[in-house]
Amino acid sequence: MKRVFYLSERIYMNNFGKKFAIAAITGIMSLAASMTAFAASGIKSVKINIKSDAITVGKPRNIDDVTVSTSGSNYSIDGVDFLEMGTDWQITDVPKITVHLAADDNYYFSVYKAEDFKITGGELIEARRENTSNDLYVDIQLPALTNQVSPIESVTLNNSGQATWSASQGASGYQVKLVRDNSSTIGGVQNFTTNSANLKYLLNRQGTYVLKVRALSSDAQKNGPWVTSNTITVSQAEAARNYNESQSQTSQSGTWQHNNTGWWYTLADGSYVTSSWRQINGEWYYFNADGYMLVGWQQVGGNWYYMDLNSGKMLSNTTTPDGYYVGISGAYSATGK
Repeated sequence: MKRVFYLSERIYMNNFGKKFAIAAITGIMSLAASMTAFAASGIKSVKINIKSDAITVGKPRNIDDVTVSTSGSNYSIDGVDFLEMGTDWQITDVPKITVHLAADDNYYFSVYKAEDFKITGGELIEARRENTSNDLYVDIQLPALTNQVSPIESVTLNNSGQATWSASQGASGYQVKLVRDNSSTIGGVQNFTTNSANLKYLLNRQGTYVLKVRALSSDAQKNGPWVTSNTITVSQAEAARNYNESQSQTSQSGTWQHNNTGWWYTLADGSYVTSSWRQINGEWYYFNADGYMLVGWQQVGGNWYYMDLNSGKMLSNTTTPDGYYVGISGAYSATGK
């Protein structure tokens, strides 16, 4: 009897030990899970890269025009949206977006100050942590549209040389170039303050012509793209007629203007001469790409010309002040000056 009791006791004790062991293991597992959660790593810096060049004055607001990426680790982008809704972008707008970031498993956001954020293409407004810091919402201000221009929607050129183009919101002026036979730019690049021009005097050779126009921003850093007109074909007879008319009106009436940089010549239609020769009151002048009259020796089209230092008029069939002879065309024919 004692032996049986002893065995029964052993069995009871063994079962108790097993129950205790199971409870202990369960507790250890729970503690391990708690320790794993407690050991989640903090994300101490956030890097966001933004490209928003597609946002343009006059264009409808579309979040697809904003490209956002991250160069950090252990988190990803969960959404991007504008802070302020509207229709078309206006030149007075300053776009703002919210970027929603989500932390990876076993990570949380531990960012507290502006220095924890590295943002390219925008400036931090504020950031908010939510969902026990697993989500981070970052408000960012994008570049202002103050100096942008809206796209030119259409450009039209007819056989009479009349050119028109749609106005661009925010434009300080327009650059225009006439291209013949897909190769030669006729008359150089010209600047206009209006959205129309009469270019008949440039249609003086047979061929096909297109006009290219772009809007100029006020700071010249965000000029619009070149927009091309329809193609016109000028016959030999039309070209001859245009040439004869241009010879009888060598110069459009205009006005000389001056500032601290130099002189330029503004025409009656609001344009001014750039990157080309212009005969004014019987004298020839050359204007650079910015529209300013050049003086002294200038190399144009592979030839050297001398422009009077005071008046700017080209010298011809004479000796220059520094002792070089220029021919009837104004060009110095020998190599160099």
